[in-house]
Formats: sequence, structure tokens, C-alpha cells
Amino acid sequence: MSDKAARPDSEAARAELAGEEFGTALRRLRLERGLSMRALAQRLGYSAHSVFSDIEAGRRIPSESLTGSYEECFGLPPGTLLPLRRRALADRARRLTDRPAVAAAPSAPAPPSPPVPPEPARTVPGGGPHRPAAPDSVLDAAARLAVAVLSRTRVVVDRWRG
Repeated sequence: MSDKAARPDSEAARAELAGEEFGTALRRLRLERGLSMRALAQRLGYSAHSVFSDIEAGRRIPSESLTGSYEECFGLPPGTLLPLRRRALADRARRLTDRPAVAAAPSAPAPPSPPVPPEPARTVPGGGPHRPAAPDSVLDAAARLAVAVLSRTRVVVDRWRG
């Protein structure tokens, strides 16, 4: 097997391994120092070691502050692990946003959706008819969604309680 065949062919292939590479590097550092996950968790001020298991398996990427705590615990110069973390974050972002195009046979166009009727005017106390304003931002829409979810949750809980 040639040396070239053993290495990833593209930057994308190398980036795909970034999360796992970061976790493996952290596992190696921990094992080289003879630490169990529980001992590492205690040194870093955590009560459980499950987060470290997820990090070492590449399922989680530690925060920048936790990465700094790793560096301090392992006696590494500050910023040593940050390039690995950045690559892992970029890999995760790429995986979440790059969707392969689905090659499908052309199909009949979907029927047009029915027009949405305008919301009826409401009367505001002390004033005339009022139409709800368009959301100013995504945060406004998110806040309205959260209120709606909490309202429905409260109704379900009230019904459950009796």
C-alpha cells in the first residue's frame, strides 16, 4: 500500500476526521498522564465524567474554556489545543450544512398552496382596529413561539392535574 493511499485525498476528507481527531488527542493526553476519566472530571471541577466520554468519542466538542482547562491540567502552553477545536467545529458545521443533492427523477410540480387569508382585524382597547405587526426580527418570532409552547404546556399540565 502506498503512502499516498493511506492518507486522506482531500481537505474535506481530513476535516471529516477533525472531531474524532480532537477527541483522540484528548484521550491520549489523559492516558499519558495516567488519569481516569473520573480523575480528570474531578481535576476540572466536574461531578460526572460522562461529558468527557462524549468528548473523547468525538460526539461533543468542548467549549473554549474547557479546552483551556484541559491545557492547564495537562501542562500545555495556552492555545495549544485551540487549532484542533477550531477544525472540529468547522467539521461539524460542514456536516450539518452540506447536504448531498438527491438525484431524483423529474416529477410533476407540486400543486400551489392555497392563499393564506389575512388575519382579521382586532380592536385595541381605546382605539380602532389593529392588525398584528410583522415580526421585527427572528427573536420576536422565537419569543412568540416560546410563549405559545408554554401556554399549551400549561393547559396540558392543568388538564393532567385534574
